[in-house]
Amino acid sequence: MKGKPVERTENCRVCNERTGEVIAEVDYWNIKTTRLVKCPKCNHIQLDPMLSDSESAKGCYAYYLEEALRTTPKEQMSNCLRNFRRGVVFGYSLKRKKISPRSVLEVGPGLGYFSVGLKFVFPDADIAVMDINAELASFNEDHHNYRSIHGVPDIFMPEFKGTFDLVIARDVIEHVNEISAVIENINRYLTPGGYFHFITPNGREDAWRSYLTSLFTNSSSELLINHVNYYDGKGLGKLLFQKGFIPVDYYTYKIKTTLSGLGWKKHKRLMSPVSVRKDADLLIRENAMEVSCAGLVKEKILNKWYIRDRAKWITAAYSLYQHFNMIRINPGLNIGHEFYGLFQKSPYISH
Repeated sequence: MKGKPVERTENCRVCNERTGEVIAEVDYWNIKTTRLVKCPKCNHIQLDPMLSDSESAKGCYAYYLEEALRTTPKEQMSNCLRNFRRGVVFGYSLKRKKISPRSVLEVGPGLGYFSVGLKFVFPDADIAVMDINAELASFNEDHHNYRSIHGVPDIFMPEFKGTFDLVIARDVIEHVNEISAVIENINRYLTPGGYFHFITPNGREDAWRSYLTSLFTNSSSELLINHVNYYDGKGLGKLLFQKGFIPVDYYTYKIKTTLSGLGWKKHKRLMSPVSVRKDADLLIRENAMEVSCAGLVKEKILNKWYIRDRAKWITAAYSLYQHFNMIRINPGLNIGHEFYGLFQKSPYISH
């Protein structure tokens, strides 16, 4: 991806570089027009300028409503079950490493079923969740009896310093404005030797669609979900190390997207949609009262033949069959759909 050299509005959030290359222009709903800028120093791609907290919150809520409206109750339940199984797979991967978390914080938990799967493996674990969306935080508290924290990971909450053995941020760090602050805060929330688990999109593939829209149409592409960071695999690993983390597992998986051409093939079918500046306020105004999580019944979602408290090996085997990542690629190659990370807090560096 080559772009026009520019002086940034805001420095690179990873390495603080002032210059960059514009690879695309994007419209975040009708809220803000901004651009994707690639760093020549660390290859990180970010929005420039970034979204403000209020802009991000409005777009997040609009996207949440839109996604809920286009997802049937059956699909919603299937998504919950899928995340439960992934939590089970992750839990047993920790067990194999002789890691047994007792206090867990999940940032951006969605409907909370990943941590339900983790708690299936570690029933004595205490789960807390943090979310910018007050409704989702409240849902997790009511639905799962988790401790809920209404907040954002960019802002440190000193009352939780040194509290958690494990912090989970799945599909979260691509959304945060201040990634360096977020990683520092997670380090401070962890107990000595605690663990940080995340997944996040491969930034090269994630930005490729918008890059092609700009290349072929010279138009802004549509950005409805607030991806503000597009990570380079090597650069992200280096940033985590600098902030006091040591890799335990770090790889890229799901190469189907790469085989389809994302990240390397210049074809119009891979473009992002050209922006129509979709009206976030209108969507919120017309649909806010129609969307609710109240119809989800946990007992019904988890009423499956393979989910057995007295034969957990059956649950583990079926979950592994469904979700084990057989192909694992060096993140530095930037091949594959997502980066998977499990990092341990270094005993030698603290923030």
